[in-house]
This record gives sequence, C-alpha cells and structure tokens, in this order.
Amino acid sequence: MNYSSEVSVVIPSYNGRKHLERCLSTLASEAPDAEVIVVDGQSTDGSAQLVRDKFPSVRLRSVRNHGWAHATNRGIELAERPYLLCLNSDAFITREALTAMRNRLHFSREVAAVAPMLNNEDGTRQALFGIWYWPTWKPITKPTSVPVLSGACIMTRRETYEAVGAFDENFFLYNEELDWCYRAKSLGFRLEILPVSMVHVGGGSTGKSPLLRLEEQRGFIYLSSKHWPTWVTSLLRQGMRIEGKIRKHLDGRPAHKAMWEALESTMAREAYLESPFQLSGRGVPSAIFRPAPGSSE
Repeated sequence: MNYSSEVSVVIPSYNGRKHLERCLSTLASEAPDAEVIVVDGQSTDGSAQLVRDKFPSVRLRSVRNHGWAHATNRGIELAERPYLLCLNSDAFITREALTAMRNRLHFSREVAAVAPMLNNEDGTRQALFGIWYWPTWKPITKPTSVPVLSGACIMTRRETYEAVGAFDENFFLYNEELDWCYRAKSLGFRLEILPVSMVHVGGGSTGKSPLLRLEEQRGFIYLSSKHWPTWVTSLLRQGMRIEGKIRKHLDGRPAHKAMWEALESTMAREAYLESPFQLSGRGVPSAIFRPAPGSSE
C-alpha cells in the first residue's frame, strides 16, 4: 500500500541543485502523493528556480541561511501531514523505505523516530558518526534500537516532534540531530534503524571547509554541555583547546591556521554559542507556528 499521502517531506537545500533535482525526481516516482517542502537558504546555484520550473507541486520556501536546523524547522512549520520525513537533498528515498518507516511509527508508539540504512552510490554501507557508531558495522535484519539517528533521512510523528521539541537552531550544521535524539531518549522514547536501505551521497551541498570543521567541533562541545556531565565537557574543551594551540603552529594553510586559532580561543573562553556562521538566535523554538505569508525568517 502507498502511504506517501500521510507523509510531509521536508528538504533543507543550499547550493545542491544537481542532487536536489535527483532527490525530487525520486520522490515524484517513489512517493507521488507526499507533501514535499523545500526550504532553500538563498542558494546561488539556481536551486530555487529549478523547483519552480520543474517541480511546481513542491512547496518552496526561501529563508536566510541559518543552517540545517533552522531550515528544517521552517519547513515543518508548513507541514500538514501526520508523519514528518526530514530528508537531505542528496538522499534518495525508496518506496520500500518510506513504507517501512511509516508502518513502524504507526504500530510502535514507543519509537520516536526511525531511519533506513544509508548506502553509498556503490551499494556499500555508509559510515556514520565515526567508528564508535556500531550500527554502521552491524547487519540490520530487524528494527534495531540505536543511540542516535542521522538527519540525512529520519521520520517521526508530528505529535512526537511536538513533544520532543523543534531542532535546536544554536547548531548551524552537524550535531543537531544528535541533540534531538538525546532529547527524545530522555523522554523514554526509542530510536530505530530499519532493515531497508537507500542511497545518500553525503556532503552533496557542502565541502569540509575550515569553517565547517570549526563549527562541527564547536557544535559538539555545545552538545556535550547540554547532555553530558560537566567533567566530560571540561575534558573535551581542554582537548580541543590544546589541539587548536598546537595545530595553529603546524598547519601552514592560512585559512586552516585561522580556524585552529579560533578553536583555541573559543574553547578557552567557553564560548559554546559562538558559531563561525550566523545563527537564527531562536535556539529551540518554543512552539510550532505557521508564519505569515511571505516571511523570510
């Protein structure tokens, strides 16, 4: 049975036109009745015009680029279906994966969110969250409880999203789905990977620039300060400070040297909210609201 009519798909988009076109074409084939919402962060590669020209049924919202969490929250504000699928523009859904995710959430109310296995283009499993994340290396033959899920493709129920709260907009990129997962688990929910797979390119609209590296580490220490004991955050902070102090002298690339200097300074000052990118200033929005027509926030 096709359950796509029950699903709102929210796709944050920034300068990933090639992958976005494939993503939307795949959705049109695999989830033809889904509500699809693209939130474009003022891309400069024609992504928004692509949506207008080739995918007129897709709802398009343009916002300032304040990162993944901000864009995803703005899309969910517009969503009208009971199941919410957060999907990266370089991830390509299958009907099997969508149906499996919807069914698991429908019949297992104790599960907050589910995700499929993510594969590379060549069919190999995609490594997620580093070598410590054991689900990457474990054969998944049944719904499997996991500590966190990747935001590249994650489905939840509307009422669960409202109970857990929106994504924290104090993250620009990276770590925001981990924060949401930790909050869901703190409420007693489970998170599961399902025995279905789909392709995710990874890094389709971003390269690992020095600023993104800095944001990843800044976001991780902010995540730690929210969820882990103070002594853990202190150890991580000191480790990052020392890394920055040493590597600013060893890395001869100017942009990278500046990044290591900024990391040392950020950690020394415990400036966990000092992102190298412009954040929205919202943090975790207190409620889901429908914005006024034409809003660009």
